[in-house]
Amino acid sequence: MRFRHHLLASSTLLVATLVGAAAQAQSVNTIEELVVTAEKREASLQDVPVAISAFTAEKRDLVGINTVQDMTNFTPGLQYSTQTDRISLRGVGRLNNSHAADSSVAVYSDGIYSTSTVQAGETPIFIERLEVLRGPQGTLYGRNSIGGAINIVSRRPTEEWYGEVRGTYQNYNRRLLEGAISGPITDWMQFRLVGNWDKQTKGWFENISTDPDARDEGGVIDTTFFEGQLAIQFSDRLETWLKVSLIHWDNGGGGPGSRSSWAPFPYNTAQQSQANNLVPNAGFA
Repeated sequence: MRFRHHLLASSTLLVATLVGAAAQAQSVNTIEELVVTAEKREASLQDVPVAISAFTAEKRDLVGINTVQDMTNFTPGLQYSTQTDRISLRGVGRLNNSHAADSSVAVYSDGIYSTSTVQAGETPIFIERLEVLRGPQGTLYGRNSIGGAINIVSRRPTEEWYGEVRGTYQNYNRRLLEGAISGPITDWMQFRLVGNWDKQTKGWFENISTDPDARDEGGVIDTTFFEGQLAIQFSDRLETWLKVSLIHWDNGGGGPGSRSSWAPFPYNTAQQSQANNLVPNAGFA
């Protein structure tokens, strides 16, 4: 009789343990719904029949996706050259530096087409969500999206006051300072101002020339992003949203518009190729 009581108690404990483990597994495996606009309308990511890699601002902050180059580590088939601003998806992309030519990967910032991918490299303080659509998207995104499309969704003005400032210091004397402020002007009008300043003075190649105009190259960065927004709601059915963006860069081998070569001033004896290999006695292209 005593044996039966012990067996009953052990069975009850086993059932309770299994129920607790199942509840814990269910809570861990719960997938938070992500709304995307890949098909020009809001829909759950699980319901969109497109190969998509979507990154929210919170996710980018969590895993450290701050540039387009970082996105290539999390997006299958995505390749990007920071210096030449060339992007490709599944092996299809632009092979020249003419931004006037249509790219094979369409970039849309809040619905506005661009031939440059630079804006997709803005930090999460600017962007609410990034969507990378892999494969041909010509039906909704036009002829220039045979490789795929990148959809950029900006953070919008808030109805309540909000502000934040971020700053980092990294190797090679790199300094990043950015901030944002948003809030209501009236009950029917809101604004948002956000800016970013990224400066790196020490390059990967040290220039030992005594000439005062000589400077290190390779990774030298001087980039500024500024953005202003205004949201106006005239009525329940009529509203408008305006955005003005300013992007400036003066980079030396560290970003879009930069030189991919390095020359000990004033003599050119070496060149850094796009594969980051030193080619002796090579001239400027």
